[in-house]
Amino acid sequence: MVEQWPFKPFVTGSNPVRPKKLHYLTFLIVCLTTNPISASTQSFKIQRDDGITLNANLSKKLKNDSVYMIVHGTRGFKTMEIIKSLEQKILHEGHDVLSINLSYGINDRNDSFLSCDIKHTHNEHESVREIINWYEYLLSKNYKKITLVGHSRGGLNIIQAAALINNKDIELHLLAPIVDTYRGTRDYYTTEHNLPYEQIIQNNEEYIISDKYPSINFLFCENAQVSSSTFRSYLDFSENRNKYPFTFDILKLLNESDNKIFIYSGTADEIVLDSYKMFKSVNSTKIDHYIIDDGDHFFRDIYLDDVIDLMFD
Repeated sequence: MVEQWPFKPFVTGSNPVRPKKLHYLTFLIVCLTTNPISASTQSFKIQRDDGITLNANLSKKLKNDSVYMIVHGTRGFKTMEIIKSLEQKILHEGHDVLSINLSYGINDRNDSFLSCDIKHTHNEHESVREIINWYEYLLSKNYKKITLVGHSRGGLNIIQAAALINNKDIELHLLAPIVDTYRGTRDYYTTEHNLPYEQIIQNNEEYIISDKYPSINFLFCENAQVSSSTFRSYLDFSENRNKYPFTFDILKLLNESDNKIFIYSGTADEIVLDSYKMFKSVNSTKIDHYIIDDGDHFFRDIYLDDVIDLMFD
């Protein structure tokens, strides 16, 4: 049996590739709810260029030209507690909100955690492309101001997407973003799992890792069935600029970004331990880092209110 929840402290990485041109179709809009602040929530679907259907909820007020896109964290979904809370609080501040489901290669993926008990053949490059797909969708709806919000791995994914979008006017809000390094990732897999990390990263052979090596933990799943290409798409820190458009170390991404970025870290983060200490090496006047005393990874209780107060101060 593999672990699905609660997550253990564990560090992974990520690396997108340059997105292809989006060709999407808008499907039937289904009205879901109406809330007391004169806003409606609707379900929208678009298609990736490979035919996979993506879904999202758009909560909107009348005649609004500002929208916040929220991206969930590792194996998450658009109606999980922290995403719904963010959605409601941002909407209350007067902005439209788009909450998306990353597909992980699953057509029209439903609102539940991605199961550990699957063969992981999804690709994090596609997650970053999907964020850009939704950004282009929002542009097509004539929003004048689009802001990206990401929780945990979603925080890493939105800064990766922003580097490809290359629009310095987009603001980014990173809530408890994962902080990974080449050395930390390599040492974890070579020491804890006796896995030849460099060998897997440096070749293009396709196989299920557990068929050749001991079972590994992956995306907080124990004894996961992971393809070698999936492993590389999340954990390649080679910084090969000929192969990828930019580095995948979040600290380097932060230093290189031209966007205004806000980071929110809790001192009691139980998933990314001591992450609030890891941003000291970032040297950019475009970045504001807020430390939330006693806030955990999901900013439960009153701590999400602290984040919102800072976001809209």
